[in-house]
Amino acid sequence: METVAIRPEIALDLFLPIFLESSFVLIFGVGYAALITLSKMGYFSKKWIPIGYLFWALQTYCLYDVSVMIQSNEFTSKVLMVTMVAYLFIPHLYFYLITEADKRYNPITDKSIEQQK
Repeated sequence: METVAIRPEIALDLFLPIFLESSFVLIFGVGYAALITLSKMGYFSKKWIPIGYLFWALQTYCLYDVSVMIQSNEFTSKVLMVTMVAYLFIPHLYFYLITEADKRYNPITDKSIEQQK
């Protein structure tokens, strides 16, 4: 007995919107991570952080819209949204780990430099 998987068919007129919104998910995701990380590192002003969060919101909306257009089931849509919430914290975690590693493995302070002289 062969198992047949029945998948919903994607309409031909939805191919371009799906392609564009999927591309926007990537573009907004990179924009979010770059703006948040570079702002926290001091390369950009802190004024850019709200724009980074706007990129995250746009990315989340586009991903949800793509899941609706490709007719994802309810479980898959929920997993995608939980993943987006986790992605909200990844640049913050990355920056935190870098600063803590610098503190731990670069313990040279002004006092220790004076003691070496």
